[in-house]
Amino acid sequence: MIKTQIILAGIGGQGILFASRIFSELGLKLGLNVLGSETHGMSQRGGSVLSHLKLGNFHSPLIHTGAADILYSFAEEETYRSLKFLRNGGVCFVNLENSKRFDPAILSHLKGKKVGFRTFDANEAAAQIGFARSTNIVLIGYSVGTGLIPFVYDDIKSALESVSRKKELEVNLKAFEIGFLKGKS
Repeated sequence: MIKTQIILAGIGGQGILFASRIFSELGLKLGLNVLGSETHGMSQRGGSVLSHLKLGNFHSPLIHTGAADILYSFAEEETYRSLKFLRNGGVCFVNLENSKRFDPAILSHLKGKKVGFRTFDANEAAAQIGFARSTNIVLIGYSVGTGLIPFVYDDIKSALESVSRKKELEVNLKAFEIGFLKGKS
């Protein structure tokens, strides 16, 4: 039985809430309990957005410091703020154009905690399909491709199909596929 705690972090306009909907739908399709909570700050003005999502048998929606299994960060600066949520042995996926920019002291700390740290330029990949707003979906696809999360391609694709508007479905599926293929390579 899957029991997973996910943090999704970014800034307003990056699709954090849509990404949360994808994972919520996934949980429901898998027959799991779904609990979640979001903080929006000044999200309309590029402020921080943080979503807590629990899939499985949990009693409260908020994820405690050091308890998250997965962290998705759609903006580098939000990664620094959100890393505290990851547990030892968790995995972090960061939308980052150049992983060498990331603070080496923090990378060393994460290595000591056995945190899987993966960066991918989801902005660039989304721009290649001409739909910059799909960065969130590209990063999710990338994470599935790595095999480091407890969810499989078909299940997330099905959830994405369920929550996408008809007019955006084709580009969303393309974004997911591009990320997935990059994660596998």
